Amino acid sequence: MTRKPVQSNGRTGRVSPSKDWIAPIGGWRTDVEMADMPKDAAFQLDNFFPEANRVRARYGHAAFATGLGASVLTVIPYVGVSNRLFAAAGGNIFDITAGGAVGAAAVSGQSSARWSVQQYTNPAGQEYLRLVNGLDLPLLYNGTSWTNNILVGTATLATQNVAVKAVQYTLSFFGTGSVTLSGAYAGVLNGTGVGNRVTLTFTPTAGTLTLTVAGSVTNAQLETGATATPYVSSTMITGISDSSLLIAVTAYRSRLWFIEKNSTNVWYLATDAVSGTATVLPVGGNMKYGGTLVAIGVWTIPVSTGLQQCLVLMSTEGEVIVYQGSDPSSASNWSLLGTFKLGRPLGTERCFLSVGADLAIMTTDGIVPITKAVQLDRGATSLGAITAKIGPTWRETVMTGGTTSQEWQLASFPARQMAIVNLPSSLGPYQYVMNTETGAWCRFVGLAANCWANWQDRLFFGSSDGTVYEAEVGANDNGAAIDALMVGAWNRYGEDLAAKFSKLIGVTGQIGVSTLMYAGMSFDYQVKVPTALLSSVDSNAAAKWGTAIWGVSIFPGTSLVRKFAAAGGVGSALAPTIRALISGATGSVSEAAVVGGSVLYEKGAPI
Repeated sequence: MTRKPVQSNGRTGRVSPSKDWIAPIGGWRTDVEMADMPKDAAFQLDNFFPEANRVRARYGHAAFATGLGASVLTVIPYVGVSNRLFAAAGGNIFDITAGGAVGAAAVSGQSSARWSVQQYTNPAGQEYLRLVNGLDLPLLYNGTSWTNNILVGTATLATQNVAVKAVQYTLSFFGTGSVTLSGAYAGVLNGTGVGNRVTLTFTPTAGTLTLTVAGSVTNAQLETGATATPYVSSTMITGISDSSLLIAVTAYRSRLWFIEKNSTNVWYLATDAVSGTATVLPVGGNMKYGGTLVAIGVWTIPVSTGLQQCLVLMSTEGEVIVYQGSDPSSASNWSLLGTFKLGRPLGTERCFLSVGADLAIMTTDGIVPITKAVQLDRGATSLGAITAKIGPTWRETVMTGGTTSQEWQLASFPARQMAIVNLPSSLGPYQYVMNTETGAWCRFVGLAANCWANWQDRLFFGSSDGTVYEAEVGANDNGAAIDALMVGAWNRYGEDLAAKFSKLIGVTGQIGVSTLMYAGMSFDYQVKVPTALLSSVDSNAAAKWGTAIWGVSIFPGTSLVRKFAAAGGVGSALAPTIRALISGATGSVSEAAVVGGSVLYEKGAPI
């Protein structure tokens, strides 16, 4: 007898087809029609980071250093023989290397906590930090102490005038002579011997302090604060009438370069110097659109002989000025490479980010690599922007948040392949985050950051509550649950406008022991946050390598699981929607990642 297949009929025909969906590894997209989204796109991707083969809930954040007493506006890493981490808040800079509650400030009496920072290594291998902020005298850290001797010619001091503020200063010197103070403060400091150091701590009024020298005064030092630190020669930057007007600093071709506030002037030091006489480079004659300079950086370009560094400047009007060479005083070693017009910069000097040999520039038109900026007219730069996939959202964000907030920052976290755009706090505790390998975007929610920095492959941010937090660590948000939401691409599954009655969603992913994962469907371009809990993994503690029993113990987050949840609802367009709540320990990591899945639905009558 010959077997025959059963013919399809009303009872044996499949009523509920199953359709696969993939995780939105292409990231958050707002540049495409919702009705025609790529299958790997996300309609919403909050606290889920798109990786090459999955979307992963971001890790948590935890308080690292506390008690700074004011909004933390700069986190300052130092890499040298002794690696240090500092943070600026209020008028102080604190050493937060050890974490925990901070002690006394390493630097005090400053007018602003928002610093432009550059680390620089001289030919002798000495590592320095040079800081400027446009209000205070530039600061210098030499790897051991913050040195700020604002006198000049200190080996054998001569009479001179210095600009001071109404903060505490300490004058010290060796010798048998005397220094008489007048102007902003009246007093006298008498020496007691060639080998004796004498000190005077005082608080002047803001203005000009005159130091009149009599007799032998050597190794003199005038610095902010109540304690005389070990003597260093002058750390002043001279040549400019007021070095406190320097607002941005970068290292380029063995020199330190600075921008003068509210001007079109660039200043540069001698080769390999961190202080001393600066020389002015007027740039205004090459600027076509007006404005003043706000940002300075370095771009490396390939040439026939290898690689060549160029100095890049940006104005408030979005004009980019590029120079090549190393010595502006030499006509044969300095030239203008070109000027280019972009949108206005967001914030100030933190709108630049070096990415490999390229330089990314954050503007009203998007984040534009300079390699694209020099090739395209401004009207087309948005097409070459790395923010093109979220272009409409970017423009709306700029219109709402404005361009002047100093909380704008373009940062990176290479250890996790992240580029981070910090948004003004007026928009909420948000960052736009991109996978630098794939170009896929998402949004981080709940990190109230003013500024970001990397240190020893760790990511830190400063907050307005006087705390420095470490990000991408642990399985909670400083004690609260990490709340991640993914809404995938809208899909009609080839049924056009016919209604689909969603019944069940399957999810393939990684679910840690501290993760609750909910799944469902959203319908017709309206997000429906799921409340159906995926069938969960065993709640046993994570197994340890070397003691686990093969086939019995569980290693959460390392293997894929297939779980299901009810997903009732009806619509013509469906989108898989996943919510992860992670409430683990600060010292652990609980994975919550999605690879893909399927949806089971019934077809309704065509419209």
